[in-house]
Amino acid sequence: MNRMRIKTGRVLAAWLLFFIPSLLPGVSVASVAHLLLAAWCFSPLLLLRPMQPVVFGGLALLGCLNIVHASFFGALADEFFLATMLRTTPGETVEFLPTVPGSAWMAVGLWLLACAWAGHTLWRTLPGLRGSSLLLRRVWQGAGLFWALVLVYVLVQQLNANTFMRKAKSLYPLHMVRATMRQQEIANGLFQPPLLPVAPADSGAQVDTVVVVLGESATAQRWSLLGYQGGDTNAPLASLPDMAVTTVLAQGWNTAAALPFMLTGMSARDSTARQAPSFIDLARHAGYKTFAFTNSRFFSAQEDFFSYALRRSSTVYQKVGNGDLDEVLTASLRDALADPAPRKLIVLHTYGSHPLPQERTPLGYRPLADAYDSSVRYSSDLLAQWTELLAAASTNRSALLLYTSDHGVLLPPCAEDYRHGAGLSSLEVPMLVWANPAIRTQHASVLPDFALQPPADGPAPAAEHTNALLAETAIRAVGYGALLAQPDWPGSTNPGLDGRSWAELRQRNACTLQ
Repeated sequence: MNRMRIKTGRVLAAWLLFFIPSLLPGVSVASVAHLLLAAWCFSPLLLLRPMQPVVFGGLALLGCLNIVHASFFGALADEFFLATMLRTTPGETVEFLPTVPGSAWMAVGLWLLACAWAGHTLWRTLPGLRGSSLLLRRVWQGAGLFWALVLVYVLVQQLNANTFMRKAKSLYPLHMVRATMRQQEIANGLFQPPLLPVAPADSGAQVDTVVVVLGESATAQRWSLLGYQGGDTNAPLASLPDMAVTTVLAQGWNTAAALPFMLTGMSARDSTARQAPSFIDLARHAGYKTFAFTNSRFFSAQEDFFSYALRRSSTVYQKVGNGDLDEVLTASLRDALADPAPRKLIVLHTYGSHPLPQERTPLGYRPLADAYDSSVRYSSDLLAQWTELLAAASTNRSALLLYTSDHGVLLPPCAEDYRHGAGLSSLEVPMLVWANPAIRTQHASVLPDFALQPPADGPAPAAEHTNALLAETAIRAVGYGALLAQPDWPGSTNPGLDGRSWAELRQRNACTLQ
C-alpha cells in the first residue's frame, strides 16, 4: 500500500511539473490555485496512452517558449509572440538568439531535463496504477464531471469560442489557444478594406510633402536631446532649425504589439475588427501619391498586418533592404522627393537598433564608446540627412517630417545587454517633428502641442502622449483632422498601458514595472 502511494505521488508530481511554467509571471495564491486546477482539469489526457508522447512533448516545448518569452517580458507567450514568430526570418532568428539571457538558456536546459524525468515516470508508472489507484480514479472522475458541467454551462449560456476562451484563459496552457484565436482574428480581418471617410479631406490643411520615419528599438533614455548625458547621441540633429522632440509612450514591448498604433492609432486587433484606415490609406484617399519603402526583415511572400498596412494604399511600395543598414533607404527617399506629384506622403520603415546594436552601424563607425549609443547616433545622422533632403526639395512648399520608434529596449543594469524587455526604457521612446516655415505659418494646426512651442534650453519634458501621436499628426497633415474629433477615436492623451497610467508606470520599478 505504501509503495502504491509513493508511485501515485510520483505520478501526480510528474504531471504537475508540466504546468509549472504557468507560475512564470509570478507566484501567488491565485497562480498556484490555477496551476492545480489546470493540472486536475487536463489529467484525463493521461488516460490516452498513445497520445502521451505528443502531450508531454507539446507541454515541454510550450514550456521552453514560455521560459524564453517570460525572460524578456515577464509574461507567458501571447498573440504578439505568435505574430513575431510568423514574420521572423532565419537570419533574424540567428541575430536574436544571442540576445536571450544566459539565465533563460540555463532554465530551458533544466526544464527539459525535468520534463524528460516527468515523461519517463508517467510512461512507465501509469499503466500499473490505472486500475489500482483509487486516488487517480477519483481525480479522473472529478475532472470528467468538471468538463461535463462546463459543457452544460457553455450550452445553456450559448457561449461562443471567444467568450469561452476569455473565461478559461487562466487554465494553462489555454492561454496559447486564446492567443492563436486572437492572432487568427487579425489574419481573418487583414484583407477587409478600410472604412474610409465619406467627407472630403480639408484641402486647406493639407501639407504638400509628408515624410514619416518608422523607427525600431530606440529608447528616449539614450537621446541626448531628451537629457541623456552619456554621449552626444543626437549631435547631427541639434543644429537643425524648426525641429522639436519629446518623449512619448510606446504601446507594447515588441513590434507586433506596438507598431500598429503608429499606423492606425490603435492595436492590430482593433484595427482589423473596426477596419480602421492607416494614415497611408487616408493620404491616398485624400489625393496624395503615397510611397512606402521598408528595410524591415519579414517574409516577402507572406502578408501580415505590417506589410499589408504599408503596401495596400501605397502607389509605390518597395522592400529596399532586408535588415541592411538604414542608409539603404536614402536613395529611395531622394527619388520619391523628386517625383512631380503635387502632394506626396513618403514612409521609411527602418530597422533601427534591432536586434544587435553593434551590427547596426557601418564598419568602423564608432563615434561613441557604447555600441547602442553609436547606433542611435547613426540613426540621428540619417534623420538629419533625410530632413535636409526634404528641406531642399520643398523650398517653396510645405513639408513635414515625423519620427518615432515602435518601442525601446531594456538597458543595463536592467539587462545584461540591450534587448527587448518589460521595463520603462522599453516604453519611453522619442518623437521628432520637423516642420518647415511654410507649415508653421500656414498649417500650424496640424502640429502637436510640443512642436508649437519655442525650443527650451534644457530637454523637453515628456509629453502626455503615446506614439500613436505619429499617426494622428500624419492624419491631420493630409487633411483629415476632423476624423480625430470623433468620440470613439482612441486618442493619445493621458496615455497608459494595460490600464496603468504613465504616472503610475513611472513610480514602479524601472526594470520590471512591478
